[in-house]
Amino acid sequence: MDFKRASNSTDKLEEFITGADTQKEAPAKKSKVAIGTKFSKELAVKIRKKYPTYTLAKFIELALTTPIPHIKDDVLITIYDQAKWFNTSMSEFVRFKMGLIEAPQPNDPKDVQHIKNYIVFVSDSKKEKIRQIAESLEVSILTYSDVKILATYELKDIFTFDELMQFKAEANNYDLDTDEYIAMRIRG
Repeated sequence: MDFKRASNSTDKLEEFITGADTQKEAPAKKSKVAIGTKFSKELAVKIRKKYPTYTLAKFIELALTTPIPHIKDDVLITIYDQAKWFNTSMSEFVRFKMGLIEAPQPNDPKDVQHIKNYIVFVSDSKKEKIRQIAESLEVSILTYSDVKILATYELKDIFTFDELMQFKAEANNYDLDTDEYIAMRIRG
């Protein structure tokens, strides 16, 4: 093995010192930020049973950032309010408005929902996206999270393939997209 012989000379020491950075490195920016959400404890248990592969935090993050198939975000507040008014679930209300079932069954008044606040850590870009959607719907992030998480759980796979084909044919009669037609029917 050949070792390099070192000397005690200081010629290159001055060059090294001038080239060295004397400033401390800026602390790395946090990659995740907290976002507050709220929904019932009962819904959390149902979510864990229906989606066992996702953690609750991952489900919340996905629910808040991804759209629900065939249901537009601007209709969610209407669905939520009307379902609460008729004391029924969001899925039964949508199926009723689309003409797939008769009158929806009211919920049992003894079922009390225990609302709980959850904090989820998401990236800055996702938090900004969630904030923009909530602002466009003119609701707070907390209200949007309550509505969107419940809607994602109840409305994700609400329509069968045959029902979607029926809605697509009806939408073509009105020169509308299927999602626009569903939104029109839900609004009344």
